[in-house]
Amino acid sequence: MDTVANRSRESFAFTIVCDERCRVVRNLAALLKWWDKQAIFTFVDRDSTNPKAKELIDELDRCPWSLFLFDECCVRWDGPEAIPIILKNLPFGKIAAVLYILPGTMWLTRQLYHMISRSRGIFTKHEMQQRHI
Repeated sequence: MDTVANRSRESFAFTIVCDERCRVVRNLAALLKWWDKQAIFTFVDRDSTNPKAKELIDELDRCPWSLFLFDECCVRWDGPEAIPIILKNLPFGKIAAVLYILPGTMWLTRQLYHMISRSRGIFTKHEMQQRHI
């Protein structure tokens, strides 16, 4: 009985799975890590040796989006749907999350996010070529 009442007042823990090979995604993830002073977010990357992390990365590779977000109850948000959840759990983010109430904001977010996710292969290939030069 106390878990539901107390959980609504506590911060949730989240797991973020993102394609860090893309420069845009990697830079945004680094910014998020810097803002996450309360360590609410756990990041899963390709270097993880955890078998579950490997499964999540494989699933991400098959997905059109470049981001998954899970809470501790295993509720999942994909791509642009995760952005307002991430924002509202950052110190300044509650104000930014309010913008998602405005008509058209989520549509614009989906369009921009889709463009980045669709192009992540281009960003990744370009960066890999630069590393080998």
